[in-house]
Amino acid sequence: MSFISPICRARMATAARSVKSTARLLHQDSHNALRRFTPLQTLAPSFSMNGSNIIPMTEPSQFYTNLKDHILSAKERIFIAALYIGSSEQELVDTIHTALSKSNSLKVHILIDCLRGTRASKQQSSATLLLPLVEKYPDQVQISLYHTPDLTGLLKKALPQRFNESIGLMHLKVYGFDDNVMLSGANLSTDYFTNRQDRYIKFGDTKDLSNYYCDLLETVGSFSYKLRPPVKMGGPAAPYSLLLENTADPVNKTLEFKSQAYKRMQNFLKKYKNNENKVPSSDREHDTVVYPVIQMAPLGIRQDENTTLRILDIIHEHGKSVENSGYWNVHLTSGYFNFTNRYKEYILRTAAKFEFLTASPKANGFFNSRGVSKYLPPAYTLIERQFHREVKRRKRESSITIKEFERPDWTYHAKGLWLYLQGEKYPAMTMIGSPNFGYRSNERDLEAQAVVITENAGLRKAIHQELELLRKYCEPVTDETFQRKERYVPYGVRIATSFVRSML
Repeated sequence: MSFISPICRARMATAARSVKSTARLLHQDSHNALRRFTPLQTLAPSFSMNGSNIIPMTEPSQFYTNLKDHILSAKERIFIAALYIGSSEQELVDTIHTALSKSNSLKVHILIDCLRGTRASKQQSSATLLLPLVEKYPDQVQISLYHTPDLTGLLKKALPQRFNESIGLMHLKVYGFDDNVMLSGANLSTDYFTNRQDRYIKFGDTKDLSNYYCDLLETVGSFSYKLRPPVKMGGPAAPYSLLLENTADPVNKTLEFKSQAYKRMQNFLKKYKNNENKVPSSDREHDTVVYPVIQMAPLGIRQDENTTLRILDIIHEHGKSVENSGYWNVHLTSGYFNFTNRYKEYILRTAAKFEFLTASPKANGFFNSRGVSKYLPPAYTLIERQFHREVKRRKRESSITIKEFERPDWTYHAKGLWLYLQGEKYPAMTMIGSPNFGYRSNERDLEAQAVVITENAGLRKAIHQELELLRKYCEPVTDETFQRKERYVPYGVRIATSFVRSML
């Protein structure tokens, strides 16, 4: 049974019409970026908006406050996707309880990853934390847990919890409330609300874009487990039950599951596909275009990757037509420096100026962790050093630089892109969402982000200020960086990284 679908479907026709209506806006001569990036229409749906309704946030505390405020003010629907909800986040769950208690018509759908969401810490997990919502409001709440179809058989039996998450996860980060939606890379746990730096952009008063994300979560939820109260069959009962509805089991019937999930996702994509042959006149107040894109390689979907590469192609086409001084400036960030070979080659050959922001070892969330994960920061150091050397070998030092984020007692998890056109102070484009531009994002996990292209002066300035606040805590990477004692990479890590790089 689906709890969100009646609302999503009632509004779907309007959303689809909005996707089609954006085409004319993209062909206006009002802004260089809007014209140059019209090829993206062939790869992703597009939604036109007023940029004044798009608000970047810069601090974790802002994100948490907005999250709770929107939950409490929601009237019709709350739809949330996150890797997990921290087992200690009782306040957040209580806020959802409060919202539900005020309205019998409010529907809540929360989508999390099954492996991460059932991993217990002190006998508590996301599943046990959320179960009381299902028990108290069974007609209003749906909790979906996506399980990768790539973890099956002996591999599933052999890999312990936490390690099995390296095979694949549901990594979407979407926070929707009525006709408002926030996109982020942040999960729902205390560090993401306090001292783990991420990115957060709110798209306000946008029914069509909100419908898109509501429908996306419903579609993924349709082939995910549903959280239910425990089934009592004698003996000690499990703390909860996980049931599938009209879907093959991803663990025991993998091929059938992949086929079903692929068809449902293709139907979803077709609903929102642009139709340039039916274009009504555009609204001049809409000065911003949003392209939502998804990446689900286990299900055969590479929309995000194809869109990102097309953006780099367009940037390169411009760069080839001008001198070095006319290059566009691209800022890319990821908490985990691990570009795929394809991304790396595109970047190294693209005629543009690149600046990469990434976490220093101390700002890596795995720094000083226990067990095998403590070796992850040196593994990322190794990959970063290899890229730095390749930049030098290709004589791109003047146009490709790396900076590392380090802020006392903070970790770094931000991801995305900013594009500055020739001679412009503020960016015309940003990308915001869950992907890290790495192997995991491209090949193993489910991801979602949005490309935002705008001519709105206030939004462009706000996106610029967001980037500058990140850069404030960044230092350039040089040859000397990798010669420091603390940047030593053990031999075993060097060997292991070559084997597990696709899981990082």
